[in-house]
Amino acid sequence: MTSRKLSKPADLPDDLRPILADWLLAAADDVFLLGHRNSDWTGLAPMLEEDLAFSSIAQDEIAHAQAYYLLVSELTGQPPDKLAYGRSPVQYRCAHLVERTDDFDWARAVVRQFFYEHYGWLRLQRMVRSAYQPLAELSGKIAQEEKFHLEHLDDWAVRLGTGTDESRTRAQRAVDKLWPDALCLFEPVDGEQRLVEAAIFPSAGCDIRRAWFEEVSRVLDRAGLTVPSADGMDRSSCPPGGRRGVRSESFGELFAELAEVYRIEPDARW
Repeated sequence: MTSRKLSKPADLPDDLRPILADWLLAAADDVFLLGHRNSDWTGLAPMLEEDLAFSSIAQDEIAHAQAYYLLVSELTGQPPDKLAYGRSPVQYRCAHLVERTDDFDWARAVVRQFFYEHYGWLRLQRMVRSAYQPLAELSGKIAQEEKFHLEHLDDWAVRLGTGTDESRTRAQRAVDKLWPDALCLFEPVDGEQRLVEAAIFPSAGCDIRRAWFEEVSRVLDRAGLTVPSADGMDRSSCPPGGRRGVRSESFGELFAELAEVYRIEPDARW
């Protein structure tokens, strides 16, 4: 494990740059697709206050994706727009959870974001300690906004679980449906252990899956919702999935919508 700080791409060993780029793409793709999924709720959330809040969260996620794509661009020389819109589906590294449509079911949208926020927060706690300074600095800024997201989604999970019979039923249905995808948020990209050894993605010092399960369970207990089985929490990896380019059935229509304008004229300047 290295103890020296790495302040620019040239400081990275040659063999680690493509691994870091792939890993950053996973982080970027996650929040890029999640932000776009959440933006579908603009003008449709249950109340005006939440319409503003959820739209703001969607904007934050897309802005965070842009920042990650800029880091990847510095490593690879590829323009951020091409990274966001110009790859083939198998080149995306997002988890299946963020691809899933919510079918305009508010409880499902909330639970999807809730599961992701707890994962993202644990990941950020490692990223702020990265030996790669650009990543550490960016993560510190993102964490300030993500803390608000986390608290907001925790409140909504409890609100749905302790609300009406219908809200509780919908919330429990969403938890059960999305649970398998949530467990696979932790699927590593190829070579990720090398980043851990180099302190670019520092070791969590604990079982991060177990930490996620405990935090999610704590909130779901408060909400009066049943926590699904912990079976599978101790797996070292998921079957090959989103991090390795295997796309879910939900990805196609979302990707077509996202890339429609870019593909008309990829080299356009705005």
